[in-house]
Amino acid sequence: MKNEVVLIQDAIYGRRQVGKCIQANEVIQAMADDPLYIGCTADVLSYAQSLCAGRRQCEIRVSDQQLEETKPCYSELKSYLEVAYTCISGRGLSL
Repeated sequence: MKNEVVLIQDAIYGRRQVGKCIQANEVIQAMADDPLYIGCTADVLSYAQSLCAGRRQCEIRVSDQQLEETKPCYSELKSYLEVAYTCISGRGLSL
């Protein structure tokens, strides 16, 4: 809407759980118990807020260097960004 801005509520980078990208039958017990395989995450809320909070629109690239530097998981595994946000009434930031 015209008078709304982005409010980031949560932002996690890593591999949180078994899901559509990793099926349960693919995860053997040894890997499931390894915190750098499943459940490896970094809280990137402040970074996402610095990019998006108070703006009318926002884009965060998952290949972002600062996100990749958090290294929550093994380097050969693909990490994912999960962001929870809402739009609230307000004026956008001037750039």
